[in-house]
Amino acid sequence: MAIAFVLLFFVPSLLSAQSVLDLMLRGQRLNFQGRHEEAVPLLKQALGLNPDHLFARSQLALAYAKLERRGEAVTEFREILRRDPEDFFARTWIGILTERPLEKKPEAPRELSPLQRAAIEEERLLLSRLEGGEGLLRLQINRVVIDAGHGGQDAGAVGPSGYAEKEATLDISRRLKALLDSRTNVKSFLTRDGDYFLPLSERTTVANQYRADIFMNIHINSNENRAAHGTQTFFASEKASSAEAARVASKENAIAKEEEEFQQRPDFIDIENILFQFERKLYWSDSSEFAETIQDGTGAQLGLKDRGVASANFFVLRDARMPSILVEVAFISNEQEERLLRQPSFRQKVAETLLSQIQGYRRVSQQ
Repeated sequence: MAIAFVLLFFVPSLLSAQSVLDLMLRGQRLNFQGRHEEAVPLLKQALGLNPDHLFARSQLALAYAKLERRGEAVTEFREILRRDPEDFFARTWIGILTERPLEKKPEAPRELSPLQRAAIEEERLLLSRLEGGEGLLRLQINRVVIDAGHGGQDAGAVGPSGYAEKEATLDISRRLKALLDSRTNVKSFLTRDGDYFLPLSERTTVANQYRADIFMNIHINSNENRAAHGTQTFFASEKASSAEAARVASKENAIAKEEEEFQQRPDFIDIENILFQFERKLYWSDSSEFAETIQDGTGAQLGLKDRGVASANFFVLRDARMPSILVEVAFISNEQEERLLRQPSFRQKVAETLLSQIQGYRRVSQQ
């Protein structure tokens, strides 16, 4: 009898928590599909069950923004900032929504200038070359999204002296962004710009929403074997290229375990993922070349062992709609490399090296 009472007490809350996640994921998929009107009631229902679910609120705000309901979108994004003042995604969208002009496009079409006609013709020629099979990799990089691994309660790996992976990745990411901003005309964005938690799926969402040309994830490796050392670059694939690649992917995917378990239910059908599988291999092929370019010479420039390129099913990479990689800069579990990572001069050297490798991948606009 006592057991039955406990179940009656807890089951409604469990069902509620499950329905919040289910509603949020369904709303997120509808947003990805451009069906924002359908996403709004589901996301509002999810917030009715849990007003503190910030990811559901960010998806609702995004749906409002896409529907041109700017006032409601700004209200929701501001509510997110009220609860989490460091939320980079909300701050960015508020800037976009409040700076964008409200006036409609002119009703009467204007006559095109010679320069506009030339631009249209150039775009037509570019599209024809792409349709003819010329590689996307020859396009110029205009947008880069940099993801600093871990954050907040997720410290990532911790070195022998207590230095946390999340600290090193954020500092290197900030330095790389500063270099891109000061030395090139590339627009660069950080998925997080502070010590706070960000779900892996939201990191990929940021890269997709910014329509990034490349997505670079910065991580620091670790191993029970304290002698393991060096730098390595990974890209996404269905199966791991080695046991070591599988181990690294398992470590980096650990924070997404709950979400993955939910999606593996027998009754869960991810329609968006089924459709995306048709184009995913193209991005993964591009990512392989991107990884080779980044890894080539990185170890030598940093004075570290070159552990090469590998692939595995990384959660944060597999749904990215652009070439995307994960760089394991060094081993924080190795005492010597942890000491290097603690040095600002070394972290600056890492950022400088990554910048030079990005510029070697495709032509980057110089100032």
